Amino acid sequence: MYPVLKEGVSVGTFQYEGSDATHYFIENADGQEFEVSHRLWKALLQADGTRPLNLPDNGRKVLPGLKKHGFVRTSRFVRDDDSVFNRLILFPVGNRIRNGSPVLKAINGALPLVSVLFFAISVFLMKNRGADTGYQFNRWIFYSLLACSVMLHEAGHMIAALAYGYRITDTGILLLGIIPVGAYVAHEDREDATKAERIQLALAGVEADLLIAGICLLLAMRYDRLALTMTFAANFNVVLAGINLLPAPGLDGESALSAACGVNSISAAAKRWLLDKKHRGKLLGSGLPGYACLCVFAVALMARVLLWVLIDLDVASVFFNLF
Repeated sequence: MYPVLKEGVSVGTFQYEGSDATHYFIENADGQEFEVSHRLWKALLQADGTRPLNLPDNGRKVLPGLKKHGFVRTSRFVRDDDSVFNRLILFPVGNRIRNGSPVLKAINGALPLVSVLFFAISVFLMKNRGADTGYQFNRWIFYSLLACSVMLHEAGHMIAALAYGYRITDTGILLLGIIPVGAYVAHEDREDATKAERIQLALAGVEADLLIAGICLLLAMRYDRLALTMTFAANFNVVLAGINLLPAPGLDGESALSAACGVNSISAAAKRWLLDKKHRGKLLGSGLPGYACLCVFAVALMARVLLWVLIDLDVASVFFNLF
């Protein structure tokens, strides 16, 4: 992969006292700061993983030093020190996709209502009319639908992010260690984003899951030979939506609840307030609002435990299927 600035790296300008000349610097996540040339500074500003550095020899001479001091990375495997999940970048986006399109805004605006209504109507019709699921299960269609479901889940997040003016950096596979457990869309944060925008960005993937589940149920009623396969695919999307709604670290539910509560991470806040005696005492002494916060934090901590249980069960099932 082409060079991309590492997380925590900042690039900027400064002036010495008594001088009007502009100087350029780059600072890594450890606080190490270096003065650089204007050309290198400009090239680093454009380092988004989609092109080589705009320098002589495509920056090959300076690249080892930049990697050594933690300014750029070129590996598609990204280890996340603050989470149990790692990333495998499949597609660096950078500046390839422009945001704010009216079409994307319209799709994102309609997605919450359309997905819920479509799913509710399909469940109602399925319950009243039924579907013959006696035909043979087609595993190839099922696995293809699973792959499409995961991609469309992430497409929901991407559409919401671009509609709200977020900059998408990359997309790829989410890993637990080296075991694939899902997909992701990485974006740069927007400090001026409203609470409603943050919540919709978090829930757009779940809404896509419900829409796909509704479509699969309607197809199950329309085509008898695909009924069993489509029903299983619909169930998968419902389960996928349910798991993602858990307010556990790395899941959509955690992002949505954090946005609703106005905190960076509801899981981190829950751990801080519930596991510390003084913080716990403040909540218990705050009356009804304190008890409400206590309940929300308790749910967030239980969701973390439940997520690990689900991950352990998933890993165990893979292990027993292999051996």
